[in-house]
Amino acid sequence: MSDGSKKVLVVEDNVVNQKVATLLLQQLGLSVDVVDSGRKAVQAVEKELYAMILMDCQMPEMDGFQTTVAIRKLEALRGSYTPIVAVTALSMVGDKERCIAAGMDDYISKPIDRQMLKIKLNHWLQKDIVMKNQELARKYAQPDLFVTSVDEPIDLAELRDYYGDNLQDVLNTFVEDTEVLIAEINHAILHCDNDHLAHLAHELKGSSASVGAKGTAKICLFLERAAGLKDWHDATESFTALSMAFARIKDFIRLQNSASHAEVILPRRE
Repeated sequence: MSDGSKKVLVVEDNVVNQKVATLLLQQLGLSVDVVDSGRKAVQAVEKELYAMILMDCQMPEMDGFQTTVAIRKLEALRGSYTPIVAVTALSMVGDKERCIAAGMDDYISKPIDRQMLKIKLNHWLQKDIVMKNQELARKYAQPDLFVTSVDEPIDLAELRDYYGDNLQDVLNTFVEDTEVLIAEINHAILHCDNDHLAHLAHELKGSSASVGAKGTAKICLFLERAAGLKDWHDATESFTALSMAFARIKDFIRLQNSASHAEVILPRRE
């Protein structure tokens, strides 16, 4: 595998757009590889580490969103990370969120503006940005959602510093709220309501992070991305993993409640 630290991959099926993007990038001092399909993009990333990828969103067979998901899965296995910037003519509300949910880092509108492209390149090709992304990829990449951790599902020591004597109440509220959210998530998946599913997954991701349930928050991220892609197979798999993770959290919190109650009712030994 070669090092493409100064090379950008352009994924675009339109010949004119390919030429325009290539000329702009070369004018900015970068080398360019061009592919005309999502499948070829994944093959290119398998062989080379690119500095950045410009990703067309609307392509036949395998669009930019599906291609990005495939690339991120590949990178998760090898611990690499390449900034992906969507190049899109889409202008509807929620398009930016859909790009981010698929695993892209940024987006730029068509027709490509040279100055805007330069701004994006200057940001995403900074050495510290690239190193940070690669570090996060190695730390958080986990292609298998069903790996069972031997660690506690919630970091109580860290939470006690934040919530003190209110910790148990916070955890119980989290369980009650999450039970409702999971029921609504299941309903959204059954009815293929991707917008509502993305909203619910995002909400649960936030509340899970607030109580230190990092594994659950991570699964919610996968679920949110699946909703953005309308990938109901991945959404169903993520929901199964979410249900398993939440069941483990409930058991853990139930034990904490029992221990807390025992401390109150049991007399102290003299």
